[in-house]
Amino acid sequence: MQKLSHNDAHETEEVILTKALKKAATYWEINNKQLGEVCGLSEATISRLKNDQYILDYNSKQWQLAVIFLRIFRGLDAYMGGDIENEKIWLKANNRALGGIPIDLMRNVEGLISVVQYIDYMRGH
Repeated sequence: MQKLSHNDAHETEEVILTKALKKAATYWEINNKQLGEVCGLSEATISRLKNDQYILDYNSKQWQLAVIFLRIFRGLDAYMGGDIENEKIWLKANNRALGGIPIDLMRNVEGLISVVQYIDYMRGH
């Protein structure tokens, strides 16, 4: 078995995370503009990502934002028991505890962090 170098391992993680981001966006029916705002990427870059022409860079802010977004995806999916329709409703509904609509709040870093903390809290209780 061939051992992966440090750089090869990052490249593999980059491909996996990029595919996971694309899959989550598809499940939740998040458009390119919304996903771009969450991850700090342009709509055109998100389009390239969805067409397998762009891969997130391991050392970028966009990578970090995508990781947080995927934590939200996995956490909400677990909390809702895998019910994608309920997850989509939750994302688009006003949430008094968060002070807004989760998908809209996730458009900036502060909101993204608030949503992930809320999901983590709800799953823990």
